[in-house]
Amino acid sequence: MRRRPQERHKPSISFATQKLSRRLDVGLVLSGGGARAAYQAGVLRALLPYLEEKDHPISVIIGSSIGAINGLITAACLKRGLSHAVEQLHELWIERTYRNTFANSPSHAFLKAIKVAATQYLRPGPHASADSIFDPSPLVQRVDQVLTEHGGLHPDHRNPELRAVGVMTTLEGAQRKPLLFLSSKEPIPPEVMRGATFNVLYRDELKAKHGFASAALPSVLPPVELDDEGQTLRLVDGGISQNVPVDPTVRLGAQRVIVIDISGRSWWLDRYGEEHDTRPTWEVPAELQTFCLRPPETLVLKPQTALGPLLKEAVGSSTGKFISAVGPVWPLFTLLRKKLGEDIAYETMTYVALDRDYIQGLLERGFNDTNKLLRHKVDLEFKQDSSFEKWASSL
Repeated sequence: MRRRPQERHKPSISFATQKLSRRLDVGLVLSGGGARAAYQAGVLRALLPYLEEKDHPISVIIGSSIGAINGLITAACLKRGLSHAVEQLHELWIERTYRNTFANSPSHAFLKAIKVAATQYLRPGPHASADSIFDPSPLVQRVDQVLTEHGGLHPDHRNPELRAVGVMTTLEGAQRKPLLFLSSKEPIPPEVMRGATFNVLYRDELKAKHGFASAALPSVLPPVELDDEGQTLRLVDGGISQNVPVDPTVRLGAQRVIVIDISGRSWWLDRYGEEHDTRPTWEVPAELQTFCLRPPETLVLKPQTALGPLLKEAVGSSTGKFISAVGPVWPLFTLLRKKLGEDIAYETMTYVALDRDYIQGLLERGFNDTNKLLRHKVDLEFKQDSSFEKWASSL
């Protein structure tokens, strides 16, 4: 979501000054990106020496779309140590196949995929739809199993350093609105929420259903319906509102934010010659009088190159393996390759392909990209935001 600058005549938000001193809290932000989620697990493995051995306790975890799933698992497993959480993420993703991830038969999903392929080609974007290609109920059950085995996500049962866990979703309706499900030891003060682009629903216990409410990309995964005080909320992918939810992480008090962005947004914008601040037409626009906050220090980690070649190397030499990896969406690949070229077709499939060799490649790529960036560094190097420092000094 595009950041809106604060108007000069408006007073600053009043954060507690003690939060801007002493030890800096670390926020972890995990973006959406479909099957590319395994890349985030590889990045976290490379960060282990810096986050476990240094004074960098993770105090806030916010995820969007598939990043919400990774965020919930990391948060639940963190009380046994970050290395254990990373192992659980690796295990979850390396075991993924079409059969143990989705419930509907390939033939049933195939017919829906043809319909979606035609619709997406004629009208690109995540538009509201009652149809979806996949039914992720087996993966929902698997994620809930991991959360239950680790005691759940109630504030009293998780790592005491972890103050808040949240997932960004989008409330479906006549007008889409950003909605954050949040499990926090303390609510965000009203003065800190002033100007926020999103609303908050507090839940002590976050479950897989909240994560999949964030990952429910229209036409691909079904919307999730949850009850709230007798009202049924229809929720879809959080990436439509905030795919990289840094702003809520800052409002929750994190001064150092690690962003693991698997969206591939930069590659797509470069591929089509667009500016990096270009906003998709289907993204929920920020309302007037709202603005997004930037953290004092940020470390952004993301794929340095296209991931399409990685997928092609893993499955491109075998038609059977390729179809097994992308499942019923292979008609979309054929259509894209014919109309837009092979590189676009393979890059698109990186978001949906489930193949052990490809996922292993993502894990290794995330690890290697991050190691290369951090080579010979004693500690993590965060980029400082001078505008935040100027703003903080005025408090």
